[in-house]
Amino acid sequence: MGISIQKSKGQTFDQFKLAGVISVFALLLISFVTIDTLQAQGLSHDQRRAIIQSLSDEERQKFFGMSQEDKQKFFQERAKKSSGSGGQSAARPGGGPGGSGGRRRGRPPTLVELGDVIREPLVQTFLITGRFVASQKSAIAARIKGSVRKILVQIGDRVKAGQILAELDTDRLKLEADLRSADVLAARAKWKTARAQVGLVSQELKRLERLRKSAAFSQARFEDKKQEVVKAKSAVDETAAALKRARAQRDLARIDLKDATIRAPYPGAILVRHVSPGAYISAGSPIVTLMDDESLEIEADVPSIRLSGVPEGRVIDIQLDNNTKIKAAVRAIIPDENPLARTRAVRLVPDLSSTKSKLVANQSAVLEVLQGDTHTVIAVPKDAIVNRQSGKIVYVFQNGTVRPSNVDIGESFSGKFEVLSGLRLGQKVVVKGNELLRPGQRVRVKRSGGPPGGFSGGGPSASRSGGRPGGQQGGQSSGPGGNSNRRALIQSLSPEERQKFFAMNQEEKRAFFQSRSKATSGGGAAASSPQRSGGNRGGAGGGLPREKRRAIIQSLSPEERQKFFSMSPEEKQKFFRVKAGSAS
Repeated sequence: MGISIQKSKGQTFDQFKLAGVISVFALLLISFVTIDTLQAQGLSHDQRRAIIQSLSDEERQKFFGMSQEDKQKFFQERAKKSSGSGGQSAARPGGGPGGSGGRRRGRPPTLVELGDVIREPLVQTFLITGRFVASQKSAIAARIKGSVRKILVQIGDRVKAGQILAELDTDRLKLEADLRSADVLAARAKWKTARAQVGLVSQELKRLERLRKSAAFSQARFEDKKQEVVKAKSAVDETAAALKRARAQRDLARIDLKDATIRAPYPGAILVRHVSPGAYISAGSPIVTLMDDESLEIEADVPSIRLSGVPEGRVIDIQLDNNTKIKAAVRAIIPDENPLARTRAVRLVPDLSSTKSKLVANQSAVLEVLQGDTHTVIAVPKDAIVNRQSGKIVYVFQNGTVRPSNVDIGESFSGKFEVLSGLRLGQKVVVKGNELLRPGQRVRVKRSGGPPGGFSGGGPSASRSGGRPGGQQGGQSSGPGGNSNRRALIQSLSPEERQKFFAMNQEEKRAFFQSRSKATSGGGAAASSPQRSGGNRGGAGGGLPREKRRAIIQSLSPEERQKFFSMSPEEKQKFFRVKAGSAS
């Protein structure tokens, strides 16, 4: 009995001991979670802002779409990474013992683009949509009736002036022309016979006239011969008229024979074919529709109250569908007003020497009609204006830093605002990257025509950060291959794959980078550090440097890129070799 009581006491003691150990572990776990939460919640406003500014554009866009809990977890992860890579001074804008100078060196400057405060004429325009019209367009018709033998053009063919479009049956017309030619010969023979008869009768009249003084002279016979001469001359006139009529009929037959071949009266393009071979047509029946698309004009319906901006002879700007601009001169204002819309048609002659694109009839064109008087103002790009509760401000760049300046704006024109007060001519203003700027903040200026460099005004921070915000040094970059390699992988994705990538969490993204890094390197370590090893020497690279492979991938279409990423390493190696051979 005593032994059983001792055993029960020993079991109770072991149970209490186990419960105590579990409680200690629970307290430790709760303390760790509490410390992490306090660390996340203990980040100052400047620390959180520094973390946000170190993000790329895609990461920043995704961050602002998070919930409050996701943002808190995001700050916790960033604080842990910063503390693990060099203490909290990397995440804290103060930067440790360096004071204010350490804070500036620790925070990467924001990348911005600048614009100029300029003086230019304020030109207000009124946009009117017009269209191109052909100056010559008609249905080419047959001049005679007959059966169609050939159609020598198709829809869309371009023809020259005088080119044969169609041919009618000419057998009957040729016979008709030969018949009329024979009639001309017969009429000419009758005319010559009549003329010979006149000569004969006139000769007999002269003989009788010489016998007038002799006894053999007969006055009656003499008078008869005189009438015969008149009659013979009348016959000559009659045969001459018959000859002229026969010649006219012959010429008409020849014209009909010529009209059996239908030709283009001016150069242009065939729009419609109205008949086919074998069809019988009448005179005036259309054969084809021809349009001269080389001499186009612009027609626009301009409101009557805006006609003062388009006087005859004025040259105005025309914007085409491909956003190119040409000049056009106003040729005429049609004196006929639309009673419903109160508009008048205006015809303009465009200058097409500055454009290489092919323009067609009925293509739209936007007329920039001047409105009001033109005067010179101080202007600033629209993107430089930042709306605040206190009003509109512009960040002015000077000596590597920015300062806000309150501005009053006027009219808007051509992507700019008129500046009434607050800016001076020649100042530099921030036009991109000005959403989260602070007064006195140091910035980096993006150079046009190349990658973003260090900020203007000097300082080592841009060179240490790799020339981009939030950049890390060498092996400090998290994930396989560093930030540059991960960015190259993201840029090589198709739009669908990129959309799926940004929907992943951090663990899925890390696994994605690891799998892509293994696939591109073929399991070797050379691809993980291309800058140190001089490019991938094996795997799926086909012996090409990483920059050349990246250029080949970026030159692919979305469909080709999607097929490429589904290949095996051996197929990718062959693919790179083929592309390199075709390029060389």
